[in-house]
Amino acid sequence: MDIEGNWERIKNHRERLSASEIRGLAAILFRDKEEWLAGKARQREDEALVIEFLACLGMDGSGKAINILLNTLETGDEARQAAAAEALKLCPCDLTMEALADMTRGQAQAAVKAGEVILSYGDAGTDVLWRLWFGADKPESLKARVLELLTEAADPRIEPLAFLAFLTGNDALVDAALKAAEKIDARALWANIVPCLSMADWKLRGRAARLLGKWKESRALGFLLDMGADPDPWVEEERQKAIANIDI
Repeated sequence: MDIEGNWERIKNHRERLSASEIRGLAAILFRDKEEWLAGKARQREDEALVIEFLACLGMDGSGKAINILLNTLETGDEARQAAAAEALKLCPCDLTMEALADMTRGQAQAAVKAGEVILSYGDAGTDVLWRLWFGADKPESLKARVLELLTEAADPRIEPLAFLAFLTGNDALVDAALKAAEKIDARALWANIVPCLSMADWKLRGRAARLLGKWKESRALGFLLDMGADPDPWVEEERQKAIANIDI
C-alpha cells in the first residue's frame, strides 16, 4: 500500500494503537519519509499525528525529523510551537541542544519554548551545554546564552565558566558571568568583577558595583572610590550605595 494509504489506515485506527505501536509504524513505514510529513505539516493537515510521527522518528535519531520539529518551534504559531516543544523533549539532546541554545537568542515565544525544552533534559542537557561551551568556533553570543542556561539550571560547574567569561571582556559573556556570580554567590570572583567597573557598557558597570556592594566586599572599596563619579546617574547611584554598604 502507498504512503497515503498507510497514513489513512493509521489515522482511522489511531485510537486503538499504543505509543509503542505508533513508534514501530513510524520506523517501518515513515523512515526516510520526513519530507512527506513536513509537507503535511505545511498544509496544516493532521498536525497532531504528524508531530507524533516526527517525534517518534526523532527519538530514533532522525536528524531530518528533528530539524523539521526545530523549524516548527522557531516559526510556527503558539499551538504548533507548544506541540513541537513537547516532541523535542523526547528527542536525544545531543542532536537538539546547539540549535535550541541558539534559538533562545531569537524570537521571544520560540526562545521561551526552546529554553523549556533544554531544561527538561536535566543533567543530560546540562552536560551537552557544557560541551557546547568548549566547542571550537562557537560564537561568543552562543557561549553567553549557554552560561545563562546553565545558571538557570543551577549547574554547580558555572563558577569556572563565569571566571573564563570575565576574562574575555566580551559584553555578552561578562553580562552572563555577572548573573552567574550573583546566582551562586561566587564571592571568590570579586577580583574578576572589579574590571567591569570601567567597561564601556553602563549596565555592566552598574551591575558590577551593585554586586560588590551587596557582598560588602571590602577589598573592592578602593576600586569603587578610585573610579570616581560615573557619568551615568544610575551607575553613580549604585557606586555610592556600594561604597556606603561596604564602608559601614
